[in-house]
Amino acid sequence: MSEGFNRDYDDSDEPIAGREVREIINLFKIIARELGRIADRLPPITPPPTAPTPTRTSFTEITMLPTIGGNTQIFTGTFVPAGSVPPTDAVYAVTSNDPAVSPTVDPTGLIVTGPLPAGWVESTTTPLAYTRTASSVSVPTWTLSDIITPSALPAGLPTSTTFVQTT
Repeated sequence: MSEGFNRDYDDSDEPIAGREVREIINLFKIIARELGRIADRLPPITPPPTAPTPTRTSFTEITMLPTIGGNTQIFTGTFVPAGSVPPTDAVYAVTSNDPAVSPTVDPTGLIVTGPLPAGWVESTTTPLAYTRTASSVSVPTWTLSDIITPSALPAGLPTSTTFVQTT
C-alpha cells in the first residue's frame, strides 16, 4: 500500500484475502472523507434562472397602410412581460373576423401578416380584427389570445370636429 496509509485495525491474525478486503474498505473510507472535504469547499449548486412565460403580446403595425383592399398589413409583436419566453413547443394560429381576409403568423408567433384582397372593403359595422392565439402541449395551462385591430383609432384621439358659426 502507499505511504501514509493509516490502518485502523490490527490485521496480524487475518488471512491475506481478509486483510486486502479491509484495506480496500479503509481506502474507500479515506476517499469518501476527502470527497466530503472537497464538496464542503464547493459553492452550492443553483439551477439557472427560468424566464417567465408571456402573458400577452403587444403588436405594432409596421407597414402603416390603410385598411383597404390590395394592401398587406404586417404587425410585429413583443411578448409581455419583457424577457419572457414561450414554451419551446408553442403553436401559433391567427384568424380574421372577416372570412374574406386570410392572415398568417410566422413560427415565432411575433409576425402577423394580413393581405387584404383587391377590391375588399372593410365593414362599417364590424371593423377588421385579427386574433392571434398560442398554446403548448408541454405547458397546457399556458395560452395566449391577442386581438389586433388595425383600423381602431388610438384612445384619446378626436374622431370628429364640429364647427359653429360665431359671427
